[in-house]
Formats: sequence, C-alpha cells, structure tokens
Amino acid sequence: MVIPRYVGALKGKDFLNTQDFSQEELKKILDAADDLKKKFKSKVPTPYLPGRTLFMFFYNRSLRTRNSFEAGIYQLGGHAHFLSPSDVYTPTLPEDMEAYKTEAISDVARVLSRYGDTIAIRIYGDAAKWIIGRGHKVMQEFAKWADVPVINMEDDLYHPCQAMADIMAVRETEPKLKGKKFVVSYAYSGGLKPLAVPQSTTLVATQFGMDVVLAHPKGFELEDSVINAAKENAKRYGGSFEISYDMKEAFEGADFVYPKAWSPKQFVPPYSKTVDKDGASAYQAKFKDWITTNELLDVTNKAYYMHCGPADRGQEVTDEVLDGYKRSLYFEEAENRLHAQKAIMAMVMP
Repeated sequence: MVIPRYVGALKGKDFLNTQDFSQEELKKILDAADDLKKKFKSKVPTPYLPGRTLFMFFYNRSLRTRNSFEAGIYQLGGHAHFLSPSDVYTPTLPEDMEAYKTEAISDVARVLSRYGDTIAIRIYGDAAKWIIGRGHKVMQEFAKWADVPVINMEDDLYHPCQAMADIMAVRETEPKLKGKKFVVSYAYSGGLKPLAVPQSTTLVATQFGMDVVLAHPKGFELEDSVINAAKENAKRYGGSFEISYDMKEAFEGADFVYPKAWSPKQFVPPYSKTVDKDGASAYQAKFKDWITTNELLDVTNKAYYMHCGPADRGQEVTDEVLDGYKRSLYFEEAENRLHAQKAIMAMVMP
C-alpha cells in the first residue's frame, strides 16, 4: 500500500479554527478530502492510521459529528473512544476548567495524550452555560495541555470541520470561487443556536476569495473579531465582504446561499449579566419571515442552497426547498463531513 504524501503533512497541529491555517494549507486539506472521497466511493481501503486512537469529548450530543468522526477514524484504520455527555463534567465557572467528572482539563489532556493520538471536543450552548467564548476557552485549555492534536468538533465560536465540509461542497460545484457571491444569512428558529456555524462559514468563504455577504436583522451581529478577520481575509485573498440587513436584497444575484439560525448575543453573557432565554426567544420571534422559500431563491443567480443540518423545517426553510430544490447541497455537505474530517485526522495525527 502506498501512503499518500498528505498523511502527516500537518503532524501535531491542532485544528481549532480555519483562521489558524493559510489558504494553501486549507486547499491541501481539501485535496486530501477529495482523494479520500474518491477512494471511499470506489471501495478502495484507506488504512492510513493503523492502530491510532481518537478520544471524543461530547459535552453536546450529535448525529452527524459523532457518526462521521467514528466512521472516519475506523475507515482510516484507527478507533474512536466516545465520552458521552453524561460522563463529561460541564464547567461551572470559566476558571474551574474541569473536564471529566471532577478532574482538571490539564490532567485529563495529559493522561489521554499518553493513551492515544488525538483529542476531539464538542462544547457549546447549555454545556458552556451560554457564556459566549466559554466553550472555546475549554477547547484552548485542552490544546494547551495535550501533547497530541486537538480537533474542534464545534464550540460556541467556531465549527471549522463543518466549514471545511461546506467549502468542499462549494468547490465540487464551482472550481473557481473568486467572483462568486456567497450569502451567509440568518434564518429564523424557535431554538437557541450558537454563533459557530455562521462565523466559521463566513471566515472560510472569505479565506477562499469569494464575495461574501452576511445578512441578518439588527441584533444578530457576529463577534467583532470574526467581522474584522473576514474583512482582512477579503483584502488578502481578493474577495469582498459586506453586511446586509435585508434577506431578499442579500439573496439577489447570489451563487450560494447559506441561511442558518443563530441567537441574538445581547441576551447572554458577556453581553448580558445573566442568560435570558425567554428574551432571546421573544426577540427571534420577530423575524419569522427570515425563511428560505422557492420564491426567495428565484431572485438568486440559480444559487446553491446550503445548510449544516439539521435544518428546522418550516422555520429556517420550507419542505419544498429542502426536499425538492434541485440545486441543494444539504446532503453533500453532510456527506463531506466524513471526508473532510478524515483528511484533517490523516494530516494532523502523529
């Protein structure tokens, strides 16, 4: 068996945020994902990580994330250990930094580093007490103490694995991304959703030089650091970045639309003294007209519809779009989670 050159190309590096990587490095990850996807489709075995162990901390349950990572490491010849939400201790204070029951993250990270090869973590929302940035702080604390790579399976600020699956799907439809209009839009949901997906999607699209429009009602602003990074990406990679407060206006002439719910941050710390879920839900309810319909897609440039899943039917998007729209990438994005994550694991694992 010939081991591809990309295996171990980013050996020992954490994967917490796409901004930690250059465009060239991200392209290499996507090229590796393309190779792994072709081999998967052709039933070609890819045991490039024989005997490797992945420890998965799930503070939040997940369908796509758990199954894509477990299947992925198995297909690469390794094995996953699942630590369930009932086993993982949720920090009560940012400075407590406790990970497993009452053990400190510093201890858990170093112990698991001696047992296996990579640690992957998912923490946001209730698990992070709805304190924006707290989940990412837990992620960074693991990375600080671990002697093996740490992979971000989603925290309250970033979802880099989803972003890689998204841009992979985009590249599969449009190899030349410069000049393509990519809209990241708020969409209504009755539930409270983290900022991670819109923030990482905005970042990766600007990293690839697309003309990105961020659309949302006032009160749904992303983190200032993300906005500033998106602007810098646009300057560096030759695209553009702008903000719109009108969904239909933003969709006009778009090549890709990514309507996704996230919560108004003014109702949670550090932008509020306490978590006000009722207030956030009431504010979101004012924008039920932010929903993707066939009529709305008619104003686009025959845009591809995108969503990380699971989409809230009848709130974020109509059934007609999700089930019948011919230019939907919804299931391609879900499938690409497997291949993009396999590429990340193959490249960072020692």
